[in-house]
Amino acid sequence: MAGKLPDSYLYKGIEEPSLFVKRVFSFMKELEIQHGKKELNVLISGHRCTTGCIGAFFEGIPSDGNILKF
Repeated sequence: MAGKLPDSYLYKGIEEPSLFVKRVFSFMKELEIQHGKKELNVLISGHRCTTGCIGAFFEGIPSDGNILKF
């Protein structure tokens, strides 16, 4: 394990956390581009790591790097 996550260097197919964050942030930016800043309800379903990363998009990545707290 690499903290609370599986170690991407030991397990094939596990995405590096920094690349995962980039991918989720990119998705969130796409939503902003498509829908602008208008008030809108969007349902996004995901696992704890995904929803934590979405929380980090809005709140910023915590200094300890633990996005799972969101």
